[in-house]
Amino acid sequence: MCLRTVQVPAPWRQRFLDWIDAGRTIGQVHGILAELICQPSGDCGDIVVITVWPSHEVFDAWIGTPQRDALTASEVHRAVTYRPITRYDVPGGYLNLPALALCDINPPTEFPPTKEST
Repeated sequence: MCLRTVQVPAPWRQRFLDWIDAGRTIGQVHGILAELICQPSGDCGDIVVITVWPSHEVFDAWIGTPQRDALTASEVHRAVTYRPITRYDVPGGYLNLPALALCDINPPTEFPPTKEST
């Protein structure tokens, strides 16, 4: 799991959320399990980005891809101030996947790709 705080200027917040959502499918193709964007109640202060990967090796492989480089070359990425990434191992805990599926406010339009779309 990786955690990072980011400063997103108020005029860029919705564009930042849209940019994260637009990168969802390519992230999933490269192995990301989850990406959570947490903002303080009241909508001011740093945003916390939590990403979940099956391993540090899968995350490292994603960092080295041209697809990630293309995402970070965007105008939105340049408008945001990123703090260092902190990596965590997850020795315990749980996810209530059925409940999470009910709460997904941005479900992917199609994942994984079907035979017809490849």
